[in-house]
Amino acid sequence: MIDKVYAIVDDVRSEYALDPRAAVFEVEVGSQDGELVVYGASSVPQAVEELHARIAALDDTVPIRDEVLRLPAAMDGRPPHAVVSVATAPMLAAPIISGSYLSTVLLGHRVMVLREYGRWQQCRAPDGYLGWIHRGYLKRLSEAEARSWEIGATAPQHYSLGAEVLDGEGEVMVRLPWGARVCVRDGVALLPDGRTGTVRGDVLPLAELGSRFPLDPERIVATTRQWSGTPYLWGGVTPWGVDCSGLVQAVYKTHGVHLPRDSDQQALEGVPVEHGDDFSEILPGDLLFFAERQDRVSHVAISTGGSRIIHSAVGNGGVSTNDLCGDNGYERDLRSLLVTVRRIVSQAP
Repeated sequence: MIDKVYAIVDDVRSEYALDPRAAVFEVEVGSQDGELVVYGASSVPQAVEELHARIAALDDTVPIRDEVLRLPAAMDGRPPHAVVSVATAPMLAAPIISGSYLSTVLLGHRVMVLREYGRWQQCRAPDGYLGWIHRGYLKRLSEAEARSWEIGATAPQHYSLGAEVLDGEGEVMVRLPWGARVCVRDGVALLPDGRTGTVRGDVLPLAELGSRFPLDPERIVATTRQWSGTPYLWGGVTPWGVDCSGLVQAVYKTHGVHLPRDSDQQALEGVPVEHGDDFSEILPGDLLFFAERQDRVSHVAISTGGSRIIHSAVGNGGVSTNDLCGDNGYERDLRSLLVTVRRIVSQAP
């Protein structure tokens, strides 16, 4: 019976397309005192209900005890809303400091806390990505407080393009990476944890982001070039360190397009482009996807037009350009690994 139930668990996971990067479906099955016990945790209650219905259809005479924790879980009356209160908050694969680095959430961005384990909190980032963040990186807020922060009710929200917040002595309180958010009025920044300081550097009101960074392919390429020389960092999303999909996500987000976190997810966005052997149909701003295994995209680059690309790659040590028609060994490898090209932004007529 238990083996049959586990088969149902796998079927439900597959049918609901429960990607562990974006959904929790940790369901186990056991038996106790003649009851079938389904336990674990899930952030998708519909999938759990479907699981119960299918188990009951197997044998409705067997009692089923539901011990699946629905997420977000109750946490001693504390709300599940939080805002990142430090420059960069690493998202890890497990609630331990040595856990694999998955991604990064930046200061001022809101997350949903799903559950806690000691000092760690499993969170859903604004892009839907899941990971464990240490509680020291977060400021827990009520839903009303979190919403007030997001809409800039106290002071207009600003988008950092690389800035600092200084204390009253002129010392740096916090460095703001590209994409961090703070509330600013008359040059004074309000941080999520309540501290205030003077802004030094480039911050832009969110309301003006679209005019400075329009949805134009050539401008997207120009923004990407500003990241040239950034070192490669798995899970990174800032000019302090960035991986391939983090660069694409951060640049496109600045231009108002919200893409998923990973390259294989990004490869499902936009429309396909027939590139041909000479790459002549590829236009600036198109995304090129590469796979070392044909069944899984593992790298993404932004086209600067034709065969030339800019990307964050281990092969370059960071953000740099390459030519798919080039003769060096790395560029020949890239050419052989190209699997698809997608157009995210329509070109001007």
